[in-house]
Order: sequence, then structure tokens, then C-alpha cells
Amino acid sequence: MHIARIQVEEGFLDGLDLSLTPGLVTLIGARGTGKTSVIELVRFALGIPGYTPELSKRSLEHALSVLGSGQVTLTIVDGNRTVTASRTAQDEGPRASAPITPPIVFSQTEIENIGLQPGGRMRLLDGFVGARASIDREEAAAAADVRSLTIEASSLRQEIEELEGRRAALPGLERSLAELAPQEAQLSGFSEATSAKSSQLATLSGATSEKAVAAASVEQFGKVLVAVKSALHNAVVVATRVDPWPTESSDVLAEQRAELAAVASAVQALAERVDRAHEVILDLTQTIQSERLDLEEHARNLRREIDELQAGAGAIMRQSQQIRERKAQLDALGASLTSRKERFQQIVGRRDEALDRLEALRQSRYDARQAAIAVLNGALHPRIRLSLTRCGQHGEYADRLSDLLRGSGLRYGELSQTLARKMSPRELVEAVEQNDIDLISAAGDLSADRAIKLIGALKDVDLGALATTLVEDDVCFELLDGKVYKDIADLSTGQRCTVILPIILQHRERLLVVDQPEDHIDNAFIADTLIQSVNERSADGQIIFSTHNANIPVLGRADVVVELGSDGKRGFVKSAAPLDDAMSVEAITNVMEGGEAAFAARANFYERHSLA
Repeated sequence: MHIARIQVEEGFLDGLDLSLTPGLVTLIGARGTGKTSVIELVRFALGIPGYTPELSKRSLEHALSVLGSGQVTLTIVDGNRTVTASRTAQDEGPRASAPITPPIVFSQTEIENIGLQPGGRMRLLDGFVGARASIDREEAAAAADVRSLTIEASSLRQEIEELEGRRAALPGLERSLAELAPQEAQLSGFSEATSAKSSQLATLSGATSEKAVAAASVEQFGKVLVAVKSALHNAVVVATRVDPWPTESSDVLAEQRAELAAVASAVQALAERVDRAHEVILDLTQTIQSERLDLEEHARNLRREIDELQAGAGAIMRQSQQIRERKAQLDALGASLTSRKERFQQIVGRRDEALDRLEALRQSRYDARQAAIAVLNGALHPRIRLSLTRCGQHGEYADRLSDLLRGSGLRYGELSQTLARKMSPRELVEAVEQNDIDLISAAGDLSADRAIKLIGALKDVDLGALATTLVEDDVCFELLDGKVYKDIADLSTGQRCTVILPIILQHRERLLVVDQPEDHIDNAFIADTLIQSVNERSADGQIIFSTHNANIPVLGRADVVVELGSDGKRGFVKSAAPLDDAMSVEAITNVMEGGEAAFAARANFYERHSLA
């Protein structure tokens, strides 16, 4: 794949129309002629972010300042396909005629600093991992499943705890009935009339309890219907909230609009069915309540008659009926509790499967990264060494914990760091869900009271999002300095560049765009390492370098040398030709060598002081 044409309208490079070939393309010219601007416009046109958020912002600002209100257009040849990508300052992103594998673009600042950022090092490594996009998609799907199932499990857990709390009153009710039993038996023995009426009251009490249970069940079912009706109504609203086609030209979404309208109509019909079912439920609720009121009225009359036969008997009977009715309702909750517990176990099982799938995908990405590192180490040994630590970056995880625990009354900063090192997100979430005070106390070095406080704080947050938090792998870059390998963080700027550039140049097939790769490195490195990597690349590939160093186009046998010039207000192409073309020779001689006189003086110096 290669960029065949770059066109710019308006801005500093207004009128630029540059045709390129595969191979090595070098952009040369005096400072301020727009070499870096061309590279940043390529990045901008294809929507390629920088390797850190700050660098992304800086690159975007550079491109917008150069482009103004204009437009940049790239023509890219990818095998038998020709793809056009355009972008203006007003566009949210690039407009491409077909998807492409984006080129690898590096500014000089990125080459100098990417090795210092864990995320930047990982992005550089991931450029060599072919299955990464597929793994990322599957990971996102698995994480979405975990979050959804965790929310459902949390809701069920709350319902279970509520039901268990309500049923906790059962033993007390049973004790109260046992205490009332002798008094009821005594009342039944006073007279035949009292006994008969007590028997009738017991029958009424049972019927009233059944009505109370039925009313509660119908009410719960009605709540489900209301929730379903609301969800269907929201779906209809979203489906009908579609903007009309913005122009008078043919609506390319006409077929999809009709399909969506048909779906909305079907959903509306379902919503109406649910609405009718809810009306039936409301009528049924009214009927049950009316029947229950009739039974209660009959029971009141019987209690009054019993009270007339035996003073105080009515109060005892009323108290007994109320307790039995309450007990019947709580007994009926047992089936709901059992059903919810079974459902909860199913949801947790599915959530565990999704978490297992998520971990397996992250492990496969780690394995793919290890394979890429093995290839890179084989190519770069012994001078450069890469290594990978599984789940080595705890910073984002610790930061998320800190945010979640803010306002909890705990010293969340230090605690978050400790927990992030000791417990994976999954382990922490499962411990919170299971109220595992001992495990959290040990991991966080907490007292039991503080562990309980932590569990309470985390139960109020989105545990699904916490469980799926990615603890990223950590890649280490090292340079052999003498007989000792040094971490990239301990190297000078120049040494960091001598680590990063060879890694970048291992992209043998990808389109590579680099701004001034020679800064901070010496000519020996350019000749021995950089040029060797350039010459080992595929002939069908393309490298675009902006440079001030003549060794890059000359020793690299550039296929195209582009000289840029500027009149102070606008940059333009002075020449674009093969290396051996007279215009390229003149450009390299004057711009990069300081002119023929300087070049001749250096040649004479080398001849007089030859080391041969």
C-alpha cells in the first residue's frame, strides 16, 4: 500500500498536488517550508491519533493551523484498489471511499518520548499484533455481557435480600400464633355458638389471606408489565426519532428507513398488547380488592358477634386473623424467593462464563504480544531487548478505585494502590458481592470495620464496570549499553531514539511515515541501522521521511526526492523527482550539503585524512 497523491486546498500549503511512488520518499527543504506540515496533514486526513493524548492534541492543532478552512485529500493505492480519503477542518473524522489499514505515523516528538509512556510502548508493540482488532471486538462484547449480567445479578440480589428481610418476621409471627392458640381454644369451648362462629371466622381468615397473597402477586405482575410497556415505548420513540434526508437527492437510506418504520410499527403493536394486558390486570386487581374487602367486612361482623357472646373474644380473633394473613403472605414469598435465588445462580453462572471468556481473550492478546516480542527480539538482538509483564500496569485500575471510593471516609489513595496490586478487578468484585470481609481485610491490610465500610461503598457503584476494568500488560524496552541493559527511562534522548527507530522500522509491509528520524542520532547509526532497515523493506511498500540528513535519501537510494520551498506565506513543491534526477541532485547538494563548494571542501578533507 502506498500514498499515490497528496492534494491540499487552502491554508499554508494551498495548491499542493504531490504525486508519489512506492519505495522511499524523502521530503527535504529548508526549515519552515512545510515538511512536518505535510506529515501532519497525512495523519489528519486519515484520522490517525498520536501515541499519547497530549501528542494527539498537538498534532491536530498543527494540522488545523496549516489547513485553515481548506481540505486535504489523499489517494491511496492498496493492491488493486484505489481509495480516496478527504478531510476538512469542519469534519469530525476522515471521509474515505473504502476502509484501509492505516499507515504508521510518527512525529519526531513521538520518537523521542513514546518509550517513556507505558501506553505509548504498548501501542508501538500492538502495531505488530495482527489479531488485535478481532480480539478487541470480542473483548468489548464479552465486557458488555459482564456489565449487563452484573447489573441484573445486583438487582436480583437486592430483591433476594429484601424478601429474606421480610420473611425474617416469620418466626415471630409463628410464636405469636402459638401464644394466641390457648386463648382461641378456650373461646371455642365457651359455647356452641361461639365455636361455630369461630370456625366460620377461621375459614374467612384463610380466604382473606389467599386474597391478600393473590393481590400481591397480581401487583408484582403489573409492575413487570409497566416496565415492559415503558421499554417498548422508549424503543418506538428512538426508532421514530430519525432525521429526514438532508438534500433533495435520492435518499440512500430509504430501504433502511422503511425497515425501521416496520420494526417501530411492530413494536408499537406489542406495546398496545401489553397495555391491554395491563388494563386487564388493573381490573383484576380491583376485583380481588373488592372481594377481599367483602371478606374482611364479613369477618368484622363475625368478630363483633363473637365479642357479644364472649367479651374480648373479637379482639383476640382479629389479632389472630391479622397474624395469619401476614404469615400467609410471607409464606407465599417463599416461592418467589426460591425462584429469584435460582435465577440469581443462573445469572451469576452466565456472568462467570463471560468473565472467563474475557480473561481468555486478554490472555490470547498477551500470547500474541509475546509472539511479536519474540520476532522483534530475534531481529534486534543483542542491542535492543523487549520484555512483557502480564497485567503489569495497575495505574488505571487504582485510579478507578480511587474515584469509586471518593467520599467513602476511607483513605482511598493508598488503599486503592494496595488493592490494585493484591486483587484483580474480578477477585475484588466477587469478594464484595460475597461479603468476604476476611479476604478484603487481608488484601487491603484493613480492620474488619474498615473492610465492611469498603464493601458497603463498592456495593453502591457499577460493579460490572469495575469487574471488566483492564489491567493492561506492561512492555519494557531496554538498550545494551556496554555490558549492561538499561531501561528506556534511564536513557538519553538520543539513546531512546536508537531504541525506538529500529522497532518502528521492523514494520516491513506497512506504510510508514516518519518526521525527521535523524534528530538526536548520529550518522553512524543512520548508515549502519536505519538505512539497512530501509533497504530490507518490501519493494511494494512505502516509507515517507522528512529529513535534513543527506545520508537518508542518498544511502537509502530514495525513489522520490521532494524539495519543498516557501515564500514566507505559503509552502510549495519546488521539485519531485528520482534520486539521480538533476533536480534532486541539486536540491540535495544545496539544501542538505550546503552547496557544491561545501561539498567539495568536505570531499577534499576526507581524501586528505583518509583512515584507509
